[in-house]
Amino acid sequence: MGRIVILGIDGLEYDLVEEWDLKYLKQRAYSKVDLSDFKVVVTPPIWAAMLTGKKIPEIEKPFVKRRKFTSGNQMTKPWYVRLGGKMVSLLPDNLQKIVKSSMVNLFAPNPFRLTYNYLRTNKYETLFDYFEKSWTNGIPSYGRNVSTLEVKLLMKEAIRGNLKPLIEYAMKTYEQDKKALFKALETDYNLIFWYTPFLDELSHFLIGRKLRLMNVYFELNKLVKQVSDKLNGSDILYVISDHGMQALPGDPRGGDHSNHGFFSSNTGEIIMKPQELFRIVVEKASE
Repeated sequence: MGRIVILGIDGLEYDLVEEWDLKYLKQRAYSKVDLSDFKVVVTPPIWAAMLTGKKIPEIEKPFVKRRKFTSGNQMTKPWYVRLGGKMVSLLPDNLQKIVKSSMVNLFAPNPFRLTYNYLRTNKYETLFDYFEKSWTNGIPSYGRNVSTLEVKLLMKEAIRGNLKPLIEYAMKTYEQDKKALFKALETDYNLIFWYTPFLDELSHFLIGRKLRLMNVYFELNKLVKQVSDKLNGSDILYVISDHGMQALPGDPRGGDHSNHGFFSSNTGEIIMKPQELFRIVVEKASE
């Protein structure tokens, strides 16, 4: 068996790959990945399931808790949060936002920061343990935080209507990730698991502007071809996303995560759930 290369593209939408018939992203076989096992469709728990072959409740739980605290549905919030909200509403308007944010951070701390390296710090078995020489540039739950202060500030600026700084940041991130990928491809790693978050960052705001987003998808389609051209006949290439993106009227960004992911292979294999990636990679490692 040759080496295994996994291209992890956060936010890659199955329906757009299908609509634009992006043959290199589709490869030999492709599938729409079912996310119904997850209580919230959010990045770290899904990537953690890919890496370990199972859901990790300790990673999902902080995101579920945070969602309850920030949801517009008052009935999903704990009683003490609803009570606190009523008390905060008595404060002057300029203080309400500050106090509400402090309450959320107190009772439901930032789950991205809590879980970004959870699998390594808690010594979970991952698919990397099955290979003598493996490489990654960081995956959510395995050494990569995709919700830093810088990203949050750029998102807020984009919500206000200034999208340019976020686009520049996302594309810079992509170019850095791409450079790291091609450097890794020149080595003798048995397993390369590459990850990039830039498409998710862009798609939240561009999902309703499909002509602009199309260019990004065409670039990713070209990237897969470039990677394929560097592989030998026995090498395996998987492309996978944790979720896609859908336009949501009323969302201040324009869109949010869709309830399915994407997978393709140059071998003809498909998976139907994120955690199945672990199984097929480990099986290949034992051949």
